[in-house]
Amino acid sequence: MKMKKAASVLLGTLLSVTLAIPAFAHDGWSQTNSPVIGAGEVAYVDMMLGNHSNEHRSYRIAGQWSTDSSKVYVVNPAGKKIDITDTRFYTGEAATETEPALNNYFVSSFSSSQPGAYIVSVEGDSIFKGADTASRTLRSAKSFVAVMDIPTMKRASMLNGFQRQVSPDRAELVPLFNPAAAQANTSAEVQLLLKGNPLADTEVSLIRRSNSEAVTVKTDAKGIAKFKLGGADYYLLRAKPATNEKREGEYDTVSYEATMTFVVQNGTYELSGTPAEAKPQVFLNGKAQPDASFSFANGTLMADASWVNKALGSKTAASPVALRDAASEAGAVLEYLPAVGANRAAIYLYLTK
Repeated sequence: MKMKKAASVLLGTLLSVTLAIPAFAHDGWSQTNSPVIGAGEVAYVDMMLGNHSNEHRSYRIAGQWSTDSSKVYVVNPAGKKIDITDTRFYTGEAATETEPALNNYFVSSFSSSQPGAYIVSVEGDSIFKGADTASRTLRSAKSFVAVMDIPTMKRASMLNGFQRQVSPDRAELVPLFNPAAAQANTSAEVQLLLKGNPLADTEVSLIRRSNSEAVTVKTDAKGIAKFKLGGADYYLLRAKPATNEKREGEYDTVSYEATMTFVVQNGTYELSGTPAEAKPQVFLNGKAQPDASFSFANGTLMADASWVNKALGSKTAASPVALRDAASEAGAVLEYLPAVGANRAAIYLYLTK
């Protein structure tokens, strides 16, 4: 990401006052239960807070997000940021005098019929006051969902849009890989931004959920941190820059917290033979249709207007439309068969009228 000279000077001034002290507050993170879902299905997002153990590099839940000072958003493929805070509910049991809290986190949800890359952002803004000083904490917790007309990992790997910046007023981790289709034992890069500008020479930790194994690296001059992913698991990225920004009478320092979670999948097992291409073969009432009549557009299989009008009897299509939508309008039954070995995935359409 290129920076204008003025922005670089401003960031340099800001970084010159970065506090070189560890931040001991809890981390907050969000995680989506399914990285790839079908269009129209519901995506559930867990919002957790904790990780005292392993020098704050763990998935240990200890505390919860404040409902008074946090919001939950989803950014759709068009870049619109939608507030879904009103879907949030508490999934646990509150602590008592003798028992700790159980399942102590919140869940939000959203659904969409529009395929594409979705970014969930949980944002907090709290002020903690001590006897003599006060500190403001700005949180950004991101997770990701690929909404697909045909929900497969191979299709999800073709999606763009997860690199969108969604929280320009705070620190934010931006994936430079596809977080909905990450695979085991591959490399991944993320960029750490502070108020939209790359943040250099700052620690970023990658934490594996199953064993809390953590790797910490520092960002380069462009704010980029590079990691080697391990086996299939949930992974949490965290960064905690802090500055001595202040507002008289309100706070003396600002702690920024950026987290990001994603799921690493096992590689797919394929039968011997030439690997099949991603675009499925379309059949109408058992007859193969011309490949040239279909194309991908950001995770959606599109059908040319001329094919829709001729094959499905539509008289209104003037431009490419989603095949699933066209089939539904025509009253056709749609069946999807995944790829096997060298055999391509297939879509079978049956016109019942």
